Amino acid sequence: MNKFKLKKDERPIALVAFLVFACQNALTLYRYHEEFTRVGYMGLWTLFHGRFHVSGFDAFSCIYLSNGKIFYELSRHPLFGPILAPLYWINAAIIRHFDFNAAIYLMAALLTVCATWSFLLMHRILTELVGLRRTDALLLSALLFSFASVMLAAMLPDHFLFSLFLLLLTLYLAGRNLLRHRPMPWWQTALLFFFTAGVTLSNGAKTLLASLFANGKAYFRPRHLLLSTLLPLALLGAAYYAQYVFQLLPRQRESAHIEAMRIKKDSIFVQKSLEHEARKHRIIGRPMGNDALLKWTDKDTPRLQSLIENVFGESIQLHREHLLEDMFVSRPVIVHYHHGVFYVVEAAICLLFVLGLWCARHERLLWLCLSWLGCDVFLHLVLGFGLNEVYIMGAHWLFILPLAIAFLLKRLPPRSAVVLRLVLLLLTLYLWAYNGTLIAGFMLA
Repeated sequence: MNKFKLKKDERPIALVAFLVFACQNALTLYRYHEEFTRVGYMGLWTLFHGRFHVSGFDAFSCIYLSNGKIFYELSRHPLFGPILAPLYWINAAIIRHFDFNAAIYLMAALLTVCATWSFLLMHRILTELVGLRRTDALLLSALLFSFASVMLAAMLPDHFLFSLFLLLLTLYLAGRNLLRHRPMPWWQTALLFFFTAGVTLSNGAKTLLASLFANGKAYFRPRHLLLSTLLPLALLGAAYYAQYVFQLLPRQRESAHIEAMRIKKDSIFVQKSLEHEARKHRIIGRPMGNDALLKWTDKDTPRLQSLIENVFGESIQLHREHLLEDMFVSRPVIVHYHHGVFYVVEAAICLLFVLGLWCARHERLLWLCLSWLGCDVFLHLVLGFGLNEVYIMGAHWLFILPLAIAFLLKRLPPRSAVVLRLVLLLLTLYLWAYNGTLIAGFMLA
């Protein structure tokens, strides 16, 4: 818990970061306050799913905070509901006493605090683990939050920002252990694994990799393996089963009944459903399976174009064409930039990343990050998991870019470092201005 105490020199940084993220969330509140705070206005699924279309992000958290029902993929996010449960109880009391749905406001408050701590953790990683000066760490932390995917994650009521916070916390704690050549305690691994996997199942593997890097062969000792991995895995399984039986299954039966009744009475609903399914069939590649996990994989989406336009494109710089449109509604899978300068910026960031990797090729901290990146490459580019909208998942890996660039900045001679700082400052200002202007225009429209 001492890691969550603000240091004296962090207080001004935390205040500025908090105000910036509060302003970002205020934009979301401005756009959705009128509809999302009314009680009994329309069905919650129709309201929060049918009216909320920002890129590929979802507002399932707001449905949960409104009625406690699970509409997100429980198999991929088995702990998301329990984490939000206290806010659901608070919102239930607000609805009961004031006839006002505060779900979007509660999520905005949680996102603002979580984004502030994510910024501080990134700053600590760069100063304490990499050894950068505070000003350089501030610049690279600001660069991370200027990336479009991270900027959106910090202001939209989805789970991605929570994953970013937990991954940065894991990296910070594991990095301290690596730096001091000491193992990660089993309870630390267990807690981090429980929460990272609970919020996003695939990220649990990254916590286990962090423990493996810190503990080496000791990770596989029966006692450590049992307590650090199998115990939290069993608890996650129990949490999933309990929610499935007592929450998800009754909701699915209720939804199936409502849908069957609408199909009988509402021909427009049937037509829209058929059109939606036809669009999904046209734009989504063939999956490798039809179960809860494999149905999101993709055999057909072109990998190279996705890498250019989505992974290192939309994740970092928004496309003006089809701005923040939802792929399941109107956005094509591949959208091209209208001017070559955007590809120059993308290439510059990738070049700095590659140079940073070379400078940090002997750093165990960066090798840990690369093992994490390997998980994402395997999931998205090999299996095609969520590849058609991979740009919304940038919060899971984009922090590796400024971390690698930090090692480049550290290794350069003083004069070259000054030039790189200027380049990074221009990139950061440009991305904040470009992405921020487009997002603000979308939210204020």
